[in-house]
Amino acid sequence: MDMFDTVTFRYLLPDGMTGTEFQTKDLDCEREFYEISSEGRLLRWMDDGTRIDICFDGMMTLSDSDGYHLYFEHGTVKWIEVYSLGDKRWPFDPARVIADQG
Repeated sequence: MDMFDTVTFRYLLPDGMTGTEFQTKDLDCEREFYEISSEGRLLRWMDDGTRIDICFDGMMTLSDSDGYHLYFEHGTVKWIEVYSLGDKRWPFDPARVIADQG
């Protein structure tokens, strides 16, 4: 069985993608749920419904119909790359966050 974690990222990505649920194998791969906040912070959903900031640093790959590399510095997303668009980087822009409809 292929193990991964789920990351919710409500963001208008540089390729126009607006999907919100992505898979990653760059965390614990224990079928946990994470969310990237509107400030670009990676939060882990806890069993009691709270979220904690895990202060992630480094590169994370998110997969859906395309793949994305997110680069975190000091716990915040700084750059986004889209697999199909080559190695161009776009800065994280909070204005591109999609409001939660829930």
